[in-house]
Amino acid sequence: MSITVRPAVEADAAAVVPLIAREVARGTVLPHVFRPEEFLVAEVDGDVVGTLSLAAWTPGVVELGTVIAAVSGQGVGSRLVEAGLRRAAAEGAHTAVVLTGVPGWFASLGFTALGATPWARARGLSTIPPIRDPALDDAISAKSARSCARCPHLAGCTQALLCFSLPARAQAQEAA
Repeated sequence: MSITVRPAVEADAAAVVPLIAREVARGTVLPHVFRPEEFLVAEVDGDVVGTLSLAAWTPGVVELGTVIAAVSGQGVGSRLVEAGLRRAAAEGAHTAVVLTGVPGWFASLGFTALGATPWARARGLSTIPPIRDPALDDAISAKSARSCARCPHLAGCTQALLCFSLPARAQAQEAA
């Protein structure tokens, strides 16, 4: 199976919106409005079989979210994440983050778990470990205030926060 990952276009809405709706119904992702400029799609033989969104928390920290593969075990998710990391680096980010219920899968791709989460900050939990990277700490606070504090799932959120350090300059040059 040959997987192609590319930036999304408006016409991809017909395939991406149902993928998102299916996973929202399953509880694996939160609702996300499809804006082509924020998404990548994975294709096999011209059919969209997966998607991933990119959202800046702060100028140097980008979340890879809405990671959805219509088929599992075929490498669609990992190809999307790899492409998302390249795009984030090419756009100047120094860190990519994920909020996920499957932290082990992201750890297998090189992501590192953090003890702090934006949802814990939004809840005002006092057991939040400090983050040594001030830029990442600022990004977590920004996400907490902007999204988590307003999320209807805040009270029950247990998603893990993982990060991936991007060598922005080196990867941006490779992408060029």
